[in-house]
Amino acid sequence: MYPKYIIYPIGICMLCVLIVSCSNSQKHAQEGVDSASVAVPVKSVKAQLLLTDEELAGETEYSNKVDELFDDFLYNYVHDMDLRHKRTKFPLKERLSDGSMRTVSEDMWHEAFKFMDKEYTTAIYNNEQEKSITEDTSLTQASLERIDLVKHVVTSYDFVKEDGKWILSSVRNLNFKESDLSDFLSFYSRFAQDTVFRSKSLARSIRISMLDPEDDTQTIEGFITRDQWITVDGGIPEGIITNIRYGQRYKRARNILMEKISMGNGMSETFFFSKNGRKWEMVGYEN
Repeated sequence: MYPKYIIYPIGICMLCVLIVSCSNSQKHAQEGVDSASVAVPVKSVKAQLLLTDEELAGETEYSNKVDELFDDFLYNYVHDMDLRHKRTKFPLKERLSDGSMRTVSEDMWHEAFKFMDKEYTTAIYNNEQEKSITEDTSLTQASLERIDLVKHVVTSYDFVKEDGKWILSSVRNLNFKESDLSDFLSFYSRFAQDTVFRSKSLARSIRISMLDPEDDTQTIEGFITRDQWITVDGGIPEGIITNIRYGQRYKRARNILMEKISMGNGMSETFFFSKNGRKWEMVGYEN
């Protein structure tokens, strides 16, 4: 049974049905999705922003179309090899995880972004308000992070905007302990891989906000217990995840939200985490 403090004004039995229905609907939407997969978000990318062959050959009106928002540029960059070569500063400087440096030549760059040919992406923020930075047209620096939750390595692809055009300028490989997300990533790596640890890291009551499967203009809001999370969970991000840094910093963060965006239908889920004393917990979920 759902706890007596459900706050949405409907019967407890009806809420149970709706939550299970919502969970099933969510699972159906994610069928065929590789749980360890990632991709670049498409939420701000419009179909007409994709370049034609003629435009790519000469970059005709390219900066006016795509370079304004980093998300728009990045989507095109990772999906077109020719553009990747044009917008990468070769020989590319790469910092390895042991601190040494190497240079990457153009002919070594073909498989660099193969890890993003997947079904969903993730983005990490300190709070909801921070999401607005994705629409900031004045940005001149941004990074795409490949986060390996198994090997505990973050690969940061660092971009700069020069003469109105985004360019990949360098790559850095960092151990978790070198990242300002170290505390959260160390927790989340175990949270994603260890189901026993995950169940212990759920808050006693988890706030939920989900679309009503009977009326997608309405939401179901309330609380569930940690034991009831299984009826809602459609699959947390795991394996290799991504993060795009538009300027956000996480040092001493005590609240984190992780957004999971489906490449297939553009739908998103958000997982909310909070640090209670020394312990991180998942405290909320929205879809």
